[in-house]
Amino acid sequence: MNDNEKAPHNRDAFQIERVILFTDAVFAIAITLLVIELKVPELEHRTEQAAAQGLLHLIPRLVGFFLSFFIIAVYWVAHHRIFRFVRRLDNKLLWLNLLFLLSIVLMPFTTAYQSEYAMLATPWILYSANIIATGLMQTLIQRHLRNPAHQVVAAHECPHPDLDLARPLMTPIVFGVSIGLAFFVHPWLLRMLPAFIFPLLGLYFRGRYRRLEAAYREQHGAPALA
Repeated sequence: MNDNEKAPHNRDAFQIERVILFTDAVFAIAITLLVIELKVPELEHRTEQAAAQGLLHLIPRLVGFFLSFFIIAVYWVAHHRIFRFVRRLDNKLLWLNLLFLLSIVLMPFTTAYQSEYAMLATPWILYSANIIATGLMQTLIQRHLRNPAHQVVAAHECPHPDLDLARPLMTPIVFGVSIGLAFFVHPWLLRMLPAFIFPLLGLYFRGRYRRLEAAYREQHGAPALA
């Protein structure tokens, strides 16, 4: 690669790095805002019973925190996984990424809302809609990356199993089901629903990934990226 070829390559790499660093910062801020909602309970009487009761009152917030922490973590890992394929940026990808981050930074608010009113359906519906929006935005990003016409990913990597469009739809499916059940199922059961459905869907998508990986390896004569 001569100097004339290196210049645009370095420029693209620098721009991609800027986007990734900005994205990582937004994820870090979102996770930090989650924990801010966990405030130490004020005890009117400093007794063991009062301390235990104060901790019990924190349970909805703790459940919301851990659920949202792992959801945000999953999306951060997914973003890291798909952006390693990006070779150049275009305006559409930048805006899709910004809209994806918009749904991420909303999550601390919707988490706090559904944790504060844990016995109501409307806060859970808003929270679920937030997570569904995040999953759909990730799907749109991956669809953009998979399209060879956009030339943001090397043509031979467009069918890579890590860019499979079915994978990011798993979370929207789970929370879409929870919205449908919101007015018929006890609110606490709704919050437990992801813990039961995610492992089952995970088994299906793990098998699907292996099949796609084998097909990719057979077609391109090389193992899929780790």
